[in-house]
Amino acid sequence: MLHTSSYRTIILGCILLCFWGCQASENNQNTSTATDGSRSPERPDTVRTTSEPFVEFSEEAILGGNIYIPVYSHIYQHNQQKTFNLTATLSVRNTDLNNAMTLKKVYYYDSEGDLVQKFLDEATSVLPLSSLSFVVEEEDLRGGVGANFLVLWESTTPISKPIVEAVMISTTQQQGISFISTGRTIHSLNRAE
Repeated sequence: MLHTSSYRTIILGCILLCFWGCQASENNQNTSTATDGSRSPERPDTVRTTSEPFVEFSEEAILGGNIYIPVYSHIYQHNQQKTFNLTATLSVRNTDLNNAMTLKKVYYYDSEGDLVQKFLDEATSVLPLSSLSFVVEEEDLRGGVGANFLVLWESTTPISKPIVEAVMISTTQQQGISFISTGRTIHSLNRAE
């Protein structure tokens, strides 16, 4: 039969174990993002790219632009604890009737501004009135609610400017949602003038 002091010792031991477990869990959560906003080694799929300039036009280019497109890998539903996952499709459309354009870069960034994925390995020609699409799948939540694409294009001949849009859609949970986000030019090149 245990004495009162033995019960106290057992209860105190249980309390200390719970406290240490909570501290360890809190420490694990705090190590996922460093204080400077860069990703920890636990997230090798996302890297900070401050040294690489995004806007780099070729010497032959006379027109070009850097386009920012807001996208959402998921949105909040009711509150910040419940989210609705989305498939995002980025569409880059050459609106010129006669001339091709060059798509140089398509980068996908997360809510913290970290590079998640480069969608092009090399510059690609987009023929007149054609388009290219890039998809972020519904299960891919790396971007977050503040994700964005940066698209860099150029042309060696005078052309009409491309249209760049993103369509977000989901038909899960017996309901459907879809909406469009339009790209905005944040840097442009015009050597034709």
